[in-house]
Amino acid sequence: MEQLTKRILAIALIAVIGVGVGVGAWWFLSTSEEAGWETPGVSGIPKEQWIKVGYLGGLRGIQGAGGWQATWLCAYDINTKDDGVLVNGTKYYIAVKARDTNEHDPQLPISTGMAAAEKLIAVDKARYLLGGFRTEVTRAYLELAMDEKKIFFGAGCSTDEFANNVGINYPRYKYYFRTTPLSSSMLGVQIFQTLMHIINKMENLTGQDINKVAIIREQLSWTDSLRKGIVDLAPYINYTVVKEIAYDISAPDFETYLNQIDTAGAQILIPIISGDTGITLMKQYAITKPKCLVFGIDVEAQMPSYWDTTNEACNYEITSFTLTPGMNTTSYAPIFYADYEERFGEGPTIYTAAGSYGAVDMLAWAIRETQRFDELAIIAQLETLNKTAGGWLNETTSPRLLASPRFSFNALHDVEAFHPWGTMKWGQWQDGSIIALPTGEGTYYTQGTDMTWAGLGNYANYPLGLYPDSLATGDLILPPWGIN
Repeated sequence: MEQLTKRILAIALIAVIGVGVGVGAWWFLSTSEEAGWETPGVSGIPKEQWIKVGYLGGLRGIQGAGGWQATWLCAYDINTKDDGVLVNGTKYYIAVKARDTNEHDPQLPISTGMAAAEKLIAVDKARYLLGGFRTEVTRAYLELAMDEKKIFFGAGCSTDEFANNVGINYPRYKYYFRTTPLSSSMLGVQIFQTLMHIINKMENLTGQDINKVAIIREQLSWTDSLRKGIVDLAPYINYTVVKEIAYDISAPDFETYLNQIDTAGAQILIPIISGDTGITLMKQYAITKPKCLVFGIDVEAQMPSYWDTTNEACNYEITSFTLTPGMNTTSYAPIFYADYEERFGEGPTIYTAAGSYGAVDMLAWAIRETQRFDELAIIAQLETLNKTAGGWLNETTSPRLLASPRFSFNALHDVEAFHPWGTMKWGQWQDGSIIALPTGEGTYYTQGTDMTWAGLGNYANYPLGLYPDSLATGDLILPPWGIN
């Protein structure tokens, strides 16, 4: 920590030398340990009774904004509805603070992310951390958190490597837990499962074979394994990837890309997009009208405002959600949705919101259960949330659980995949509303191929459906200009 503190002081000296004594003095005064911390819902709490949770993310992007708002809201709920966290006869309250890493910026500002993390740890004295979004930026400051032995809840990055590190070097990386999203490889598998159902539905609706798929993805680390999963699994349901496009997020040319995709005869276009280029893609889709259905991961499309943001161009797009409007995976989900919407003016459909809220909730639960604040005790408690041992965080142990009916970690501290644990939800934009779609409960894929390598085991009579069809609020429709 001494070395880290020296780095922070060096940054301060640069500020003083570079922009003058007045600004430098302000910098020192404004970065005291207490500055900027909030105890949502309560006031006058002495800092000795704060549980200091720091959030790292690109706060001007929807991913960081959603994660931070949910972090704040969970702290508010714990501080007010639970009257804090009782530990050894003393009540403690969640204090929260965010530092802007600017990682939603297409230029991937690693130095900005590192500076934010250093300040949150060395100056603000955050005890526990959560957040993340862009792999390239998060990777850098996550190493800093591991250096300092800080528990870090990943609530934004799907890249496999973060959880894989727990298995490769447990003593160093045991402090990392991922709450959302699923790993890139598991996202690929669940896209594959739902894709089988979508293909079947499209064939019934069109009366033709649906077997040509295109992929369009950000040229970023997190998309690599997801793309690989979609390509590698293609032979098992007899579709062909007829076009792949990986684009620079700073300068995409979607008119050209969509024309190439249409010319290739694609019937389904799978986007793998986490940033705001999804808005531009769908605006161009409505103009070009390629004869394909958009089905995949487009994070911006999770927002209720997306209809207006795209000027209504997102009609017919299907994207993954963590919390889809009207799809109440737990009894608390509609309460959370309403509370979030009332306070922030928009529903918490962005995946970072559910993951961040769940992370703070789990941290408070682990502290209550252990009656301790030290990291090793909390890690051991969180590791009891595993399906092998029959443990999970559910509506009995934590009624505010949001992301799935049961929250469970695997041996890599990664959220368990498949219902009733971590499951993607799928919604389609239909005339201004997000319609939660069924994923094929009760149907089967009977090819019988051994797919243990993909995490699916033997696929003979493997039941499809990521969640019960009873959770759906509507069904699939196709764009009126037809399918190739």
